Amino acid sequence: MQAEIQRRFEGNLSRVQHLIDVHARVAPADGATDDTNADLLRAAVVFMHATLEDLLRSVLEWRLPAAPPGHLRDVPLVGKPARSTLTLEDLAGHRGSTVDELITRSVVAHLDRSNFNNPGEIEKALLSVGLDRGLLAPHKYMLGPMMNRRHWIVHRTDRPTAARGEPFDPAPLDRRDIHSWLQPLTAFGRAVIAALQPLGA
Repeated sequence: MQAEIQRRFEGNLSRVQHLIDVHARVAPADGATDDTNADLLRAAVVFMHATLEDLLRSVLEWRLPAAPPGHLRDVPLVGKPARSTLTLEDLAGHRGSTVDELITRSVVAHLDRSNFNNPGEIEKALLSVGLDRGLLAPHKYMLGPMMNRRHWIVHRTDRPTAARGEPFDPAPLDRRDIHSWLQPLTAFGRAVIAALQPLGA
């Protein structure tokens, strides 16, 4: 499983790099960029965040079912809302499943609806599967801004709120911004994957 997580992570990084390379081909030689060209970089930011989330979900899907009970506190039984009452009627719908199978299905369903929007949520995810949150420490002050920027791109079309009568132009973005986020993402992801190995399985 560790090898598959690594393959997915490196493949997703390649998709980000492809968008950066396309931008380099279409942007003027002097490095200036218009909003249309910058949209390639905005897409790269979205892919970077997706790469981070895919890594975390993959690790959690693998490790969380075997985590100590306290780490599963916020994971509802598959098909049930979080922290809801569990009855025999609910369990009857899962006859024939082992407890381990039911926990795994519940974790997968929970992760399908999950997201990671700030460094604190990343640290919580690491701790839940026995990884040191210090893995994030060297990178959190660069990954945090990347996650914030992705939020603005996805939810505000990268346009800062403007005062009445002011232009409502997208915020500037260039390849230096992208590289300043891609490098810590790469280092963090590889550190997480390397840290999985001693856990066995």
